[in-house]
Amino acid sequence: MADQGAGIRHHTTSPHIVPRAAPVDGKLEGDSMIDLAEISIEDETSLKQKYTEESYFQMKLTWLECQLRKLHRSDAKVCKMEVDRNDIFHDSFRAFSKLSGEQLRGPLELKFKREDGRDDGGLTRHWFMLISREVVNPEYALFIPMGKNHAFQVNSASKHQPHHLEYFRFIGRVWGKALFDGFLIESHLASTIYKYLLDRKIGPNDMMTVDNVYFTSLQWILDNDVDESGMELNFVVDEEELGTVRQVVLKEGGETELVTNENKEEYVRLVCEERLVKCIQPQLDALKEGFYEIVPRDVLSKFSETELELVLCGLPVIDIEDWQANCEYRAGYSAEHEVMQWFWELLDGWDQEMRARMLQFVTGTSKVPTGGFGGLYGATGPKRFQIIRVINTNRLPQANTCFNELLLPPYSSKERLAHCLAMSLYDGGDTFGLR
Repeated sequence: MADQGAGIRHHTTSPHIVPRAAPVDGKLEGDSMIDLAEISIEDETSLKQKYTEESYFQMKLTWLECQLRKLHRSDAKVCKMEVDRNDIFHDSFRAFSKLSGEQLRGPLELKFKREDGRDDGGLTRHWFMLISREVVNPEYALFIPMGKNHAFQVNSASKHQPHHLEYFRFIGRVWGKALFDGFLIESHLASTIYKYLLDRKIGPNDMMTVDNVYFTSLQWILDNDVDESGMELNFVVDEEELGTVRQVVLKEGGETELVTNENKEEYVRLVCEERLVKCIQPQLDALKEGFYEIVPRDVLSKFSETELELVLCGLPVIDIEDWQANCEYRAGYSAEHEVMQWFWELLDGWDQEMRARMLQFVTGTSKVPTGGFGGLYGATGPKRFQIIRVINTNRLPQANTCFNELLLPPYSSKERLAHCLAMSLYDGGDTFGLR
């Protein structure tokens, strides 16, 4: 169990059960079983007509849980990994390369080199956070950021990176492993990548989410008379890569065929197809191959790209009301305790980045599950966010990440509480130790 405080996270003994393999409270029966059976046998159009968007999505989530839970074998061999957090990308890549997709369906057991922590779930959550951030590191040139939406698109220049296809297959396996086990990924990818994984059609409208400026220029072509514009476009597109510009022909004879009002829709379609898929298709194929080595294809057939992102990355906003409603208090604290009142007042005034820091400090990840805070998991199954009173007010707050526990002294003032929380969140390290 990970316990963070004053820069150290400690571990105590606890069985390690991944979220997808955790026991379910109660049984699905009656109408619930009928509803889930419908997902398997009815087409998507009829189901959308029968249910609200929210209830249909929740049905799909429950169905996904049921299908993946069946694939978690209690006798599966543990996949032990020891990685250096200073070289987490290459160490993790090498470790995954030694394992088959079937082996990776077993539980992970993480150890960080030169650290004494033992993995009872918290280290695995922490590793998923770190590796999903690291793969989009510009140093590897595998992805490029897309504007202000904090998502990443495959970098077409990544093909010049040695072993780039092996790296993308590895990333697909990491994403697939996270979904299979029920852990969350930190980095959001372009919606077109999720569409490609789901075998959904990628068209001109998808350009808007990847490059809105370029989409606007293509929309201008569709909305205006190109015959009278004097643009003299051909069925080619210029692509800049590593400081050089090369011309890509979009169709046979495209270098001499002019774009006209009659064929401009074809031109826009081919441009988007080239820029969103073809120029990075080997990378996308490798990513997809790795992903489906672990996740069965059929379990995601009815999910949209937006829903897949939610399953992988969790909710985009940290809701304080939901957090507070799903918090448990122990060892003398209660919702009415003065220190708890101060705690929630502080979090309510924090921005999303600070809230994410607190969530990461206590749970090992800065992401909230799709089901909200009520869907948090610990080492032994569902485990809500807990705040535990500890007596020594001279110590900083600590966290047991395997059980989502915040160990918080009853400080004498709100200002003191704010100061000590900030000390733990900003000055506390990520190293792990045994308790």
